[in-house]
Amino acid sequence: MKPLLSIILIILFSFSCGKNDLDLSQVRNLNGDKISPFGHAGMGISSQYPFNSFESISNALNIGAEGVEIDIQMTKDSVLVLFHDRTLQEQTDLEGLIYDQNWDDLKEATYKNPLFAEYKIVSLDQLFEHLKKVKDYQFFLDFKLYQPDNSDSYASTYINAVIKTIEKHQLENNVLLSFFQQKYLEKLKLVRPNYKLVINNSFENGILLADDLNAYGIILNNDNVTKSQIEQAHEEGIRVYLFGAYSKNDNLDAIEKHPDFILTDKVNHLVKVLK
Repeated sequence: MKPLLSIILIILFSFSCGKNDLDLSQVRNLNGDKISPFGHAGMGISSQYPFNSFESISNALNIGAEGVEIDIQMTKDSVLVLFHDRTLQEQTDLEGLIYDQNWDDLKEATYKNPLFAEYKIVSLDQLFEHLKKVKDYQFFLDFKLYQPDNSDSYASTYINAVIKTIEKHQLENNVLLSFFQQKYLEKLKLVRPNYKLVINNSFENGILLADDLNAYGIILNNDNVTKSQIEQAHEEGIRVYLFGAYSKNDNLDAIEKHPDFILTDKVNHLVKVLK
């Protein structure tokens, strides 16, 4: 018993030191000099809930995340749904692309993982409709564009679906929107210049595009950005979102760089450290 107790104490001591070494009073950013914890598709990729499920998202918010990152795709009948993978068969009993499915086709999809059998794919409209105190949170919407149609008309349809859903729930100030394709960013900025766009690109290109579009911020991989680069972005009035925080150590490393927001798979840990 004594060796086990010693190991536990060492682990607790190590964690305590790691946290105490962080001087959060020194944080300087464009987010009120504090770092906001965001859940990665809810509670993260290895949680007890499916990625992007209502349950995963609501639990992340309930334990103290200030927002969540969500993967969004659009169905054939222009419904925005929460789903990450390119094909349905990777996670569910359906096959094909969401782009080729109507919303009614997706409602009854079952996850392959038997532990997830009770959960369903949800639409963005359903999420906003059923989350309690939805206006208390921020939603980082990462739009996936796996479909082959790259026409201007399709882009307009997608943008209109986004605007319709956001404005139905009066969440214009609560959403952060990220399209990897520049065309979508430009179209959205043209029709809704007040929306908060976040650029998903390399640091150098992201800074340039953020400046061109007067974007709210840029999102970067924690492994590929330095503290000095984040300071540079802040000097230019650009907020920084970091993803790639898959572990507790990743959380601590990201905090040291003083970003504005961290998207994490270890939500409980990050929330506790930032309190």
